[in-house]
Amino acid sequence: MKQNNLLLNISDQQLQQAGLTRAQARKSLAALDYRDNDVFRHVMNAENPVSRKILTMYLSDLLHRRIVWIGSEATEPVKANFREKGVRYDVMVRIRDDQGKPMLVNLEMQNYRMAESLSLRSQGYASRMVSDQIEVGGSFDFIPVLQIMITKRMPEMKVSREYLHYHRYTNEKTRKRMPKERCRTLWIEMEKTQALERIPTEQWRISDKITYMLRYSRDPKKQKIIHELIEKEEVIRMMEEKRMDFLKDTSYAIAKMRMKYDEMDEKTVYKKGMRKGVKKGVKQGKISLLKELLRQKWELTESDEKVLDNLNEAKVNQIVQVLNRINTSEDLHEQLKKLSDSKHEAENITQLSYTHD
Repeated sequence: MKQNNLLLNISDQQLQQAGLTRAQARKSLAALDYRDNDVFRHVMNAENPVSRKILTMYLSDLLHRRIVWIGSEATEPVKANFREKGVRYDVMVRIRDDQGKPMLVNLEMQNYRMAESLSLRSQGYASRMVSDQIEVGGSFDFIPVLQIMITKRMPEMKVSREYLHYHRYTNEKTRKRMPKERCRTLWIEMEKTQALERIPTEQWRISDKITYMLRYSRDPKKQKIIHELIEKEEVIRMMEEKRMDFLKDTSYAIAKMRMKYDEMDEKTVYKKGMRKGVKKGVKQGKISLLKELLRQKWELTESDEKVLDNLNEAKVNQIVQVLNRINTSEDLHEQLKKLSDSKHEAENITQLSYTHD
Protein backbone atom coordinates (compact mmCIF):
# COMPACT_ATOMS: atom_id res chain seq x y z
CA MET A 1 0.00 0.00 0.00
CA LYS A 2 1.30 3.43 -0.92
CA GLN A 3 2.12 5.36 2.23
CA ASN A 4 2.00 9.12 1.79
CA ASN A 5 0.10 11.22 4.33
CA LEU A 6 -2.09 12.89 1.70
CA LEU A 7 -4.44 14.55 4.14
CA LEU A 8 -1.55 16.76 5.22
CA ASN A 9 -1.00 17.74 1.58
CA ILE A 10 -4.62 18.67 0.95
CA SER A 11 -5.22 22.37 1.18
CA ASP A 12 -7.70 23.92 3.58
CA GLN A 13 -9.58 25.14 0.51
CA GLN A 14 -10.02 21.56 -0.76
CA LEU A 15 -11.29 20.42 2.61
CA GLN A 16 -13.66 23.38 2.75
CA GLN A 17 -14.96 22.52 -0.72
CA ALA A 18 -15.59 18.98 0.48
CA GLY A 19 -17.49 20.29 3.50
CA LEU A 20 -14.96 18.84 5.93
CA THR A 21 -12.65 20.11 8.61
CA ARG A 22 -9.50 18.16 9.43
CA ALA A 23 -11.05 17.23 12.77
CA GLN A 24 -14.15 15.85 11.02
CA ALA A 25 -12.01 13.82 8.61
CA ARG A 26 -10.04 12.30 11.49
CA LYS A 27 -13.25 11.59 13.42
CA SER A 28 -14.79 9.71 10.49
CA LEU A 29 -11.62 7.65 10.21
CA ALA A 30 -11.51 6.81 13.91
CA ALA A 31 -14.97 5.26 13.63
CA LEU A 32 -13.78 2.70 11.08
CA ASP A 33 -13.53 -0.91 12.15
CA TYR A 34 -12.21 -4.11 10.62
CA ARG A 35 -15.33 -4.73 8.59
CA ASP A 36 -14.15 -2.05 6.20
CA ASN A 37 -12.33 -3.94 3.44
CA ASP A 38 -9.26 -1.71 3.36
CA VAL A 39 -8.81 -1.78 7.12
CA PHE A 40 -9.24 -5.56 7.08
CA ARG A 41 -6.64 -5.97 4.34
CA HIS A 42 -4.14 -3.80 6.17
CA VAL A 43 -4.50 -5.58 9.49
CA MET A 44 -4.76 -9.18 8.25
CA ASN A 45 -2.35 -9.31 5.31
CA ALA A 46 0.94 -11.19 5.65
CA GLU A 47 3.23 -8.52 4.27
CA ASN A 48 4.80 -7.55 7.60
CA PRO A 49 5.77 -9.43 10.81
CA VAL A 50 2.89 -8.10 12.94
CA SER A 51 0.16 -8.98 10.46
CA ARG A 52 1.76 -12.37 9.80
CA LYS A 53 1.66 -13.12 13.50
CA ILE A 54 -2.01 -12.09 13.78
CA LEU A 55 -3.01 -14.13 10.75
CA THR A 56 -0.93 -17.16 11.78
CA MET A 57 -2.62 -17.31 15.19
CA TYR A 58 -6.07 -16.85 13.65
CA LEU A 59 -5.69 -19.52 10.96
CA SER A 60 -3.92 -22.00 13.24
CA ASP A 61 -6.85 -21.92 15.65
CA LEU A 62 -9.54 -21.94 12.96
CA LEU A 63 -8.00 -24.84 11.04
CA HIS A 64 -6.80 -26.85 14.05
CA ARG A 65 -3.30 -27.13 12.64
CA ARG A 66 -0.02 -25.50 13.63
CA ILE A 67 1.03 -23.16 10.85
CA VAL A 68 4.80 -22.74 10.66
CA TRP A 69 5.05 -20.57 7.55
CA ILE A 70 2.84 -18.01 5.85
CA GLY A 71 3.45 -15.87 2.78
CA SER A 72 1.50 -13.33 0.71
CA GLU A 73 0.10 -14.10 -2.72
CA ALA A 74 -1.04 -11.71 -5.45
CA THR A 75 -4.50 -10.38 -4.62
CA GLU A 76 -5.35 -9.33 -8.19
CA PRO A 77 -4.59 -12.17 -10.63
CA VAL A 78 -4.05 -11.17 -14.24
CA LYS A 79 -6.98 -11.71 -16.59
CA ALA A 80 -6.48 -14.35 -19.27
CA ASN A 81 -8.67 -12.39 -21.71
CA PHE A 82 -10.53 -9.10 -21.82
CA ARG A 83 -13.94 -10.76 -21.35
CA GLU A 84 -12.92 -12.46 -18.12
CA LYS A 85 -14.49 -11.16 -14.91
CA GLY A 86 -11.80 -9.65 -12.71
CA VAL A 87 -11.06 -10.92 -9.20
CA ARG A 88 -9.62 -9.07 -6.25
CA TYR A 89 -8.99 -11.15 -3.16
CA ASP A 90 -9.08 -9.37 0.20
CA VAL A 91 -6.27 -11.42 1.76
CA MET A 92 -4.60 -14.24 -0.18
CA VAL A 93 -1.86 -16.27 1.52
CA ARG A 94 0.03 -19.52 1.07
CA ILE A 95 0.53 -21.47 4.30
CA ARG A 96 2.43 -24.57 5.41
CA ASP A 97 1.75 -26.54 8.58
CA ASP A 98 4.13 -28.49 10.82
CA GLN A 99 3.49 -31.61 8.73
CA GLY A 100 4.79 -29.85 5.63
CA LYS A 101 1.33 -29.65 4.01
CA PRO A 102 0.77 -26.49 1.91
CA MET A 103 -2.54 -24.69 1.33
CA LEU A 104 -3.79 -21.56 -0.40
CA VAL A 105 -6.15 -19.53 1.80
CA ASN A 106 -8.27 -16.55 0.81
CA LEU A 107 -10.07 -14.48 3.44
CA GLU A 108 -12.96 -12.32 2.24
CA MET A 109 -14.61 -9.70 4.43
CA GLN A 110 -18.24 -9.67 3.28
CA ASN A 111 -19.76 -6.87 5.30
CA TYR A 112 -22.92 -6.73 3.22
CA ARG A 113 -25.60 -9.10 2.03
CA MET A 114 -25.75 -10.54 -1.44
CA ALA A 115 -28.60 -12.92 -0.69
CA GLU A 116 -28.82 -14.35 -4.18
CA SER A 117 -25.14 -14.46 -5.09
CA LEU A 118 -22.93 -14.73 -2.00
CA SER A 119 -22.67 -18.50 -2.38
CA LEU A 120 -21.87 -18.18 -6.07
CA ARG A 121 -19.31 -15.49 -5.29
CA SER A 122 -17.47 -17.79 -2.88
CA GLN A 123 -17.45 -20.59 -5.45
CA GLY A 124 -16.15 -18.22 -8.10
CA TYR A 125 -13.27 -17.11 -5.91
CA ALA A 126 -12.37 -20.67 -4.92
CA SER A 127 -12.56 -21.81 -8.55
CA ARG A 128 -10.17 -19.06 -9.60
CA MET A 129 -7.73 -20.13 -6.86
CA VAL A 130 -7.68 -23.61 -8.40
CA SER A 131 -7.62 -22.63 -12.08
CA ASP A 132 -4.67 -20.27 -11.58
CA GLN A 133 -2.57 -23.25 -10.51
CA ILE A 134 -3.31 -25.35 -13.61
CA GLU A 135 -1.13 -24.79 -16.67
CA VAL A 136 -1.64 -25.78 -20.29
CA GLY A 137 -0.21 -29.25 -20.88
CA GLY A 138 0.20 -29.93 -17.17
CA SER A 139 -1.68 -32.17 -14.78
CA PHE A 140 -4.82 -31.22 -12.90
CA ASP A 141 -3.07 -31.52 -9.56
CA PHE A 142 -3.26 -28.42 -7.35
CA ILE A 143 -2.42 -27.23 -3.87
CA PRO A 144 -5.49 -27.51 -1.58
CA VAL A 145 -7.43 -24.25 -1.37
CA LEU A 146 -9.63 -22.84 1.36
CA GLN A 147 -12.06 -19.96 0.85
CA ILE A 148 -12.94 -18.20 4.13
CA MET A 149 -16.03 -15.99 3.94
CA ILE A 150 -16.36 -13.66 6.94
CA THR A 151 -19.87 -12.27 6.85
CA LYS A 152 -22.39 -10.59 9.13
CA ARG A 153 -25.05 -13.28 9.26
CA MET A 154 -26.38 -15.99 7.00
CA PRO A 155 -30.20 -16.13 7.31
CA GLU A 156 -30.33 -19.74 6.15
CA MET A 157 -28.14 -20.78 9.10
CA LYS A 158 -30.69 -19.96 11.82
CA VAL A 159 -30.90 -23.62 12.81
CA SER A 160 -27.27 -23.52 13.92
CA ARG A 161 -26.07 -21.60 16.97
CA GLU A 162 -22.46 -22.01 15.92
CA TYR A 163 -20.83 -19.15 14.07
CA LEU A 164 -18.41 -21.41 12.16
CA HIS A 165 -19.58 -23.57 9.27
CA TYR A 166 -16.64 -25.58 8.09
CA HIS A 167 -16.05 -26.40 4.43
CA ARG A 168 -19.59 -25.72 3.32
CA TYR A 169 -21.17 -23.70 0.54
CA THR A 170 -24.29 -22.09 1.92
CA ASN A 171 -26.51 -22.64 -1.09
CA GLU A 172 -29.55 -20.46 -0.42
CA LYS A 173 -31.99 -23.03 -1.82
CA THR A 174 -30.59 -26.53 -1.28
CA ARG A 175 -28.15 -25.99 1.62
CA LYS A 176 -26.05 -28.62 -0.08
CA ARG A 177 -22.75 -29.31 1.65
CA MET A 178 -19.61 -29.23 -0.40
CA PRO A 179 -17.82 -32.59 -0.79
CA LYS A 180 -14.88 -32.95 1.57
CA GLU A 181 -12.25 -32.51 -1.09
CA ARG A 182 -9.32 -30.15 -1.44
CA CYS A 183 -11.38 -27.15 -2.50
CA ARG A 184 -13.38 -26.05 0.52
CA THR A 185 -15.16 -23.09 2.07
CA LEU A 186 -15.46 -21.93 5.67
CA TRP A 187 -18.24 -19.51 6.57
CA ILE A 188 -17.84 -17.28 9.62
CA GLU A 189 -20.93 -15.48 10.95
CA MET A 190 -19.68 -12.52 12.98
CA GLU A 191 -23.06 -11.68 14.51
CA LYS A 192 -23.29 -15.04 16.28
CA THR A 193 -20.11 -14.36 18.27
CA GLN A 194 -22.33 -12.26 20.54
CA ALA A 195 -23.37 -15.55 22.17
CA LEU A 196 -19.81 -15.83 23.52
CA GLU A 197 -20.67 -13.14 26.06
CA ARG A 198 -22.45 -15.77 28.17
CA ILE A 199 -19.13 -17.26 29.21
CA PRO A 200 -15.96 -15.64 30.60
CA THR A 201 -13.53 -14.38 27.97
CA GLU A 202 -10.85 -16.62 29.50
CA GLN A 203 -12.74 -19.59 28.03
CA TRP A 204 -12.85 -18.15 24.52
CA ARG A 205 -10.57 -19.60 21.87
CA ILE A 206 -8.18 -17.16 20.22
CA SER A 207 -10.19 -17.35 16.98
CA ASP A 208 -13.31 -16.41 18.99
CA LYS A 209 -11.56 -13.32 20.32
CA ILE A 210 -10.25 -12.23 16.93
CA THR A 211 -13.62 -12.74 15.22
CA TYR A 212 -15.39 -10.86 18.02
CA MET A 213 -12.90 -8.03 17.56
CA LEU A 214 -13.53 -7.99 13.80
CA ARG A 215 -17.24 -7.47 14.43
CA TYR A 216 -17.59 -5.41 17.58
CA SER A 217 -14.41 -3.35 17.98
CA ARG A 218 -16.27 -0.03 17.55
CA ASP A 219 -19.62 -1.04 19.01
CA PRO A 220 -20.27 1.30 22.00
CA LYS A 221 -22.20 -1.42 23.86
CA LYS A 222 -19.30 -3.88 23.62
CA GLN A 223 -16.45 -1.64 24.75
CA LYS A 224 -16.10 -3.21 28.20
CA ILE A 225 -15.34 -6.59 26.64
CA ILE A 226 -13.21 -5.05 23.87
CA HIS A 227 -11.03 -3.22 26.39
CA GLU A 228 -10.68 -6.43 28.38
CA LEU A 229 -9.54 -8.29 25.28
CA ILE A 230 -7.05 -5.57 24.36
CA GLU A 231 -5.60 -5.58 27.87
CA LYS A 232 -5.28 -9.36 28.18
CA GLU A 233 -4.48 -10.55 24.65
CA GLU A 234 -1.34 -9.55 22.81
CA VAL A 235 -2.81 -10.48 19.42
CA ILE A 236 -5.87 -8.26 19.99
CA ARG A 237 -3.63 -5.41 21.09
CA MET A 238 -1.58 -5.87 17.91
CA MET A 239 -4.76 -5.76 15.82
CA GLU A 240 -5.77 -2.43 17.31
CA GLU A 241 -2.28 -1.03 16.87
CA LYS A 242 -2.35 -2.06 13.21
CA ARG A 243 -5.76 -0.45 12.76
CA MET A 244 -4.55 2.81 14.30
CA ASP A 245 -1.36 2.62 12.26
CA PHE A 246 -3.49 2.39 9.12
CA LEU A 247 -5.60 5.36 10.15
CA LYS A 248 -2.43 7.41 10.62
CA ASP A 249 -1.85 6.95 6.94
CA THR A 250 -4.39 9.67 6.28
CA SER A 251 -4.34 9.19 2.53
CA TYR A 252 -7.30 6.95 3.32
CA ALA A 253 -9.15 10.00 4.58
CA ILE A 254 -9.75 10.91 0.96
CA ALA A 255 -11.59 7.65 0.36
CA LYS A 256 -13.64 8.11 3.48
CA MET A 257 -14.60 11.63 2.47
CA ARG A 258 -17.09 9.95 0.18
CA MET A 259 -19.19 9.44 3.30
CA LYS A 260 -19.59 13.20 3.37
CA TYR A 261 -20.55 13.48 -0.31
CA ASP A 262 -24.19 12.81 0.43
CA GLU A 263 -24.19 15.94 2.56
CA MET A 264 -23.00 18.00 -0.37
CA ASP A 265 -25.97 17.54 -2.71
CA GLU A 266 -28.13 20.33 -4.04
CA LYS A 267 -30.55 20.26 -1.11
CA THR A 268 -27.72 20.92 1.31
CA VAL A 269 -26.39 23.65 -0.93
CA TYR A 270 -29.76 25.39 -1.10
CA LYS A 271 -30.33 25.05 2.63
CA LYS A 272 -27.09 26.86 3.29
CA GLY A 273 -28.06 29.53 0.80
CA MET A 274 -24.97 29.03 -1.35
CA ARG A 275 -24.65 30.81 -4.67
CA LYS A 276 -24.26 29.05 -8.00
CA GLY A 277 -20.55 29.82 -8.13
CA VAL A 278 -19.98 28.14 -4.79
CA LYS A 279 -21.93 25.08 -5.95
CA LYS A 280 -19.58 24.82 -8.90
CA GLY A 281 -16.66 24.96 -6.47
CA VAL A 282 -18.18 22.14 -4.44
CA LYS A 283 -18.40 19.95 -7.56
CA GLN A 284 -14.80 20.70 -8.47
CA GLY A 285 -13.78 19.91 -4.90
CA LYS A 286 -15.43 16.51 -5.18
CA ILE A 287 -13.73 15.81 -8.50
CA SER A 288 -10.38 16.88 -7.08
CA LEU A 289 -10.73 14.51 -4.13
CA LEU A 290 -11.90 11.72 -6.43
CA LYS A 291 -8.81 12.18 -8.59
CA GLU A 292 -6.53 12.06 -5.57
CA LEU A 293 -8.02 8.74 -4.50
CA LEU A 294 -7.80 7.21 -7.98
CA ARG A 295 -4.15 8.26 -8.25
CA GLN A 296 -3.50 5.94 -5.32
CA LYS A 297 -4.51 3.06 -7.59
CA TRP A 298 -2.96 4.02 -10.94
CA GLU A 299 -1.42 6.96 -12.79
CA LEU A 300 -4.29 8.85 -14.37
CA THR A 301 -3.92 9.48 -18.09
CA GLU A 302 -4.84 12.74 -19.79
CA SER A 303 -7.93 10.99 -21.09
CA ASP A 304 -8.90 9.88 -17.56
CA GLU A 305 -8.48 13.45 -16.28
CA LYS A 306 -10.64 14.85 -19.07
CA VAL A 307 -13.40 12.30 -18.46
CA LEU A 308 -13.45 13.06 -14.73
CA ASP A 309 -13.45 16.83 -15.26
CA ASN A 310 -16.52 16.55 -17.49
CA LEU A 311 -18.60 14.58 -14.98
CA ASN A 312 -21.62 16.27 -13.48
CA GLU A 313 -22.14 16.16 -9.74
CA ALA A 314 -24.68 13.33 -9.89
CA LYS A 315 -22.26 11.09 -11.77
CA VAL A 316 -19.43 11.97 -9.40
CA ASN A 317 -21.61 10.84 -6.48
CA GLN A 318 -22.49 7.61 -8.30
CA ILE A 319 -18.83 6.85 -9.07
CA VAL A 320 -17.91 7.43 -5.43
CA GLN A 321 -20.41 4.74 -4.39
CA VAL A 322 -18.58 2.09 -6.45
CA LEU A 323 -15.00 3.12 -5.73
CA ASN A 324 -14.13 -0.33 -4.37
CA ARG A 325 -14.75 -1.75 -7.85
CA ILE A 326 -12.50 0.78 -9.61
CA ASN A 327 -8.83 -0.20 -9.57
CA THR A 328 -7.75 0.51 -13.17
CA SER A 329 -8.52 2.91 -16.00
CA GLU A 330 -10.55 0.13 -17.66
CA ASP A 331 -12.65 -0.27 -14.49
CA LEU A 332 -13.34 3.48 -14.48
CA HIS A 333 -14.55 3.50 -18.08
CA GLU A 334 -16.62 0.35 -17.48
CA GLN A 335 -18.44 2.00 -14.57
CA LEU A 336 -18.99 5.18 -16.58
CA LYS A 337 -20.44 3.10 -19.41
CA LYS A 338 -22.82 1.43 -16.97
CA LEU A 339 -23.96 4.85 -15.77
CA SER A 340 -24.50 5.95 -19.34
CA ASP A 341 -26.39 2.77 -20.24
CA SER A 342 -28.63 3.05 -17.19
CA LYS A 343 -29.38 6.68 -18.07
CA HIS A 344 -30.34 5.76 -21.64
CA GLU A 345 -32.50 2.91 -20.36
CA ALA A 346 -34.32 5.27 -18.01
CA GLU A 347 -34.83 7.76 -20.86
CA ASN A 348 -36.24 5.02 -23.09
CA ILE A 349 -38.63 3.88 -20.38
CA THR A 350 -39.77 7.46 -19.86
CA GLN A 351 -40.26 7.94 -23.61
CA LEU A 352 -42.21 4.67 -23.86
CA SER A 353 -44.43 5.69 -20.99
CA TYR A 354 -45.05 9.05 -22.63
CA THR A 355 -45.93 7.36 -25.95
CA HIS A 356 -48.44 5.04 -24.26
CA ASP A 357 -50.12 7.99 -22.60
